[in-house]
Amino acid sequence: MAEQHSSEARLTRCVISRKGKRSLSLTKDMVAGISIHETIESPLMCGTITISDSKNFINEYPIQGGETVEMEMKTTFSELPIEYSFVVSKITNRYVKNKRQLYTLILVSPEFLVNESIRVQDPLEGNPETIVEKMLGKEYLNSSKEFFSEPSRFEVKLNPAKIRPFNIISSLIKRSVSSKTTYTGQKYKTYEENRQNNTNSKSKPIKGSAGFLFWETRRGYNFFSIDALCDTSEDGTYIFKDKKKGDKKEKPRLQTQSWGPYVEKIANTEISGDQRFLIENAKFTSEIDIATSLRKGKYSSLMIFFNISTGQYEEYTYKIKDSYDNMAHLGYQDSVAIIPSNEKGDLSEVPSRVMSILLDHESWFNEPTIANPEDPKATDPNKFADWQKYYATQGIARAELLSNQELTIDIPGNPEICAGDKIEIRIQSKLADELRKREPYDLESSGVYLVKTTKQLYSFVDTDSGTLKTTLELCRDSYGVEEVPSNHGNK
Repeated sequence: MAEQHSSEARLTRCVISRKGKRSLSLTKDMVAGISIHETIESPLMCGTITISDSKNFINEYPIQGGETVEMEMKTTFSELPIEYSFVVSKITNRYVKNKRQLYTLILVSPEFLVNESIRVQDPLEGNPETIVEKMLGKEYLNSSKEFFSEPSRFEVKLNPAKIRPFNIISSLIKRSVSSKTTYTGQKYKTYEENRQNNTNSKSKPIKGSAGFLFWETRRGYNFFSIDALCDTSEDGTYIFKDKKKGDKKEKPRLQTQSWGPYVEKIANTEISGDQRFLIENAKFTSEIDIATSLRKGKYSSLMIFFNISTGQYEEYTYKIKDSYDNMAHLGYQDSVAIIPSNEKGDLSEVPSRVMSILLDHESWFNEPTIANPEDPKATDPNKFADWQKYYATQGIARAELLSNQELTIDIPGNPEICAGDKIEIRIQSKLADELRKREPYDLESSGVYLVKTTKQLYSFVDTDSGTLKTTLELCRDSYGVEEVPSNHGNK
């Protein structure tokens, strides 16, 4: 078995406190291990702390839930201490062994408790990122954490009926469209129009990209489009214009970092360079799943809209091949691979998923005409129009596209890596030795990935030292590396 590399870690502070009660510091010998989890699929961080209790701590300081747990670790990878703050959600895995009680505290971000106790019922309007920031502010979640966001394209209006703040944010990620999106006014073809005319009848090509994500890391909260996460060519800033002062100010576009290259280590081989950047294990968890892709509408979907204000019934089709070239991609596959379904066409020609949405935008639109984004008389797209028609299906397909290639890697502990970061990895070629001399890496599986989930595993073996290992779940929407065209795709 190959030697496992890890970073050294030392627990310098672990304090449990409850409002109105005394705080208590856990001694180093009481903390057996700590795990910290981040993911782009959740608005909250979570973690666990395993306690080895020989001093009857749990009876002297009974855990009731909601206690604040503050931790500080120092590692050999990072110069600055790594700090975390959570609240206790529950106790699990409690048992007695060798006159010790062992149990695990389940930890979540403090905003979790606030979110569960608040219901929003005030009307909301503006660009999605402004509403998200308001949800995180003093009026609702009262979070003091940094908030990083990308400007979105269209404004929305909401009339929530006692909904939790995080549920509102979850609904907004489906409504948000990248600011780079441009609307041409060209009308979609309905499914029936496409079926009757197979010559030049296509779904409207979408410029830009729908689909946003909202998640938390130890750096703060993030609200960004999937395209921004996949874009490797950005300069890192957006320019915001202050309408009152007329000046321009720079603000971080995306508070993420790029890491690597991390190189896969093969047993009984030596790899030169920094040993901290080794991939100990690599496991591909998902690559091709046609059945799931079809059910989720990855290739093509039909959206049915009924406007309860005007009585209008409309159908819109979406095909991923019409917008693939307008998306940013982590790999260098020049088109999405679509398997032919028969002699007449491929799987994108017939929608594999049918969805329906009720629209009620007229209650918010104060103009004499209906809120129609296709209005030829409008100089600009109408505010608060039913943009879901055009981007709801694309947002669903864009999120599904991220799972084209997924793998899990184990690396020496790196507490600085966060969910949403990019990482370059190099997977060793499994070809014969002679062929490996010409190209040592697997060019289809190597390249840049998005960090989907991070798991930081701290293990404290004694009172003086411990170890940190990092497990990363990675994903990307296409195959290949920049220098070599990918074999995947149909161009």
